[in-house]
Amino acid sequence: MIKRTIAACMTAAIAVSYSSKLHAEEAFIAPLVEQSVLLDVDAGNFVVIVGERGHILISEDGKSFKQVEVPSQSTLTATTIVGDNIWAVGHDAVILHSPDKGETWQVQNFQPELQRPFLDVLFFTAEHGIAIGAYGLFYRTTDGGKNWAAERHASLLDPYDLEYLESVREESEAFYQQELESILPHLNRVTGSASTLYLAGEAGLLASSTDEGKTWQRYTVDYTGSFFDIKPLDETTVLAVGLRGNVFVSRDNQNWDYINTCSTSTLNSIYVGNDNQVFALGNNGILVSAERPFETSFHDPYASPSNCEPAKGVATQQVADKAALLNAVSFKGQTIAVTANGIKTLTLE
Repeated sequence: MIKRTIAACMTAAIAVSYSSKLHAEEAFIAPLVEQSVLLDVDAGNFVVIVGERGHILISEDGKSFKQVEVPSQSTLTATTIVGDNIWAVGHDAVILHSPDKGETWQVQNFQPELQRPFLDVLFFTAEHGIAIGAYGLFYRTTDGGKNWAAERHASLLDPYDLEYLESVREESEAFYQQELESILPHLNRVTGSASTLYLAGEAGLLASSTDEGKTWQRYTVDYTGSFFDIKPLDETTVLAVGLRGNVFVSRDNQNWDYINTCSTSTLNSIYVGNDNQVFALGNNGILVSAERPFETSFHDPYASPSNCEPAKGVATQQVADKAALLNAVSFKGQTIAVTANGIKTLTLE
């Protein structure tokens, strides 16, 4: 069953002025940018792709891409589209915004002194959004990014860490806040909608929120490794993927059950295909497919891979160049993926 943490979300509403911190440099326009390390992709009425060295590419048709000029050379890890608005986040705690489909860009946040990258970004509307990242990094805006406020969410901690923190708090609130900031896990992915958000992170962290991420309920999962993506497949089914080929599914808000893939490659993201097929994109060019309804089994982390039998309906393939697959979207009948070797169009069967 879901373990609902009773500890309240600890929010530090720290509004920060960034006018003195905007010293990012223009991204280099690279001739071979489409073959560079690209880390995330999103699609609306157009496609946006982000990656290393501040690279951002835009496409109207999903076939030809143009690199745009942006005021940052920080590696960009995630992007999202709302109408004509684009946000991109990444290293140096950078947040970039374009109001016009990538034609012009502004720096909304840049704090290299934090030494913490943002790893994902999600907007509920063109005004209200959140950005998450390493060591519990969690920022919120309610004015389209003109101002961002930092939050700390103690309810995302492991119950044992939470118990320790509560004992610390009895002695010193200042030390409690210091410890909270130091032990919060990496927050890798946030998905869903304003009604129900899902979050995946380090040390077995899976959580959900029904109030736009203001408070969180951490799930109990028989796994302590990192999760890199979590996605609701329908009103009752949620899938999560992570390190060493681990895949877990929750149905009807019940336990998280293991799906055996017999793959040890880290799985970075989930792509929902057609005909009840779901794909997990991974390192070493690994692509794991699973047919619904999913077959689950006992999770044995010490099982030998030499005689492994994957769950029914699960198959694994590898792209030719074995480049890590980071994410993919569907756009105008194509499946566009970003990889360690650039842009790929996947044929998923």
